[in-house]
Amino acid sequence: MKELEYGTISTTWVKSSFSTTGEGCVQVRSHGENEVEIGDTKNPDGPTLHVPDTAWQHFLDQIAAKATEYTGRLQPRFLPDGGFTLTDIERVHPPVLAYTKSEWDTFYAGVLAGELRGVAA
Repeated sequence: MKELEYGTISTTWVKSSFSTTGEGCVQVRSHGENEVEIGDTKNPDGPTLHVPDTAWQHFLDQIAAKATEYTGRLQPRFLPDGGFTLTDIERVHPPVLAYTKSEWDTFYAGVLAGELRGVAA
């Protein structure tokens, strides 16, 4: 971890252990105290979302509960091809992260297995 003036940031991304094919996946890391950064392994220099850990945990809870409608700050939009996009509705002009069906499948399996929790410092 690297100490910065606004807190501690983990330089290590975490992704679902089910993501083994080399294709992209949802990745997360700590970005300061109680903040999570969300990115995409297939686009490592691309945009990321920064949300409080509570918003990330709420999103994971909804996925684990197999919600069909999502509440909270992180909003997925499921696409006809089985992929999804993810955005932070509390930000003005937030980036939209786009994931494939394969990425959804590995992320979903990781969430159900209890992975990707407790990332924030």
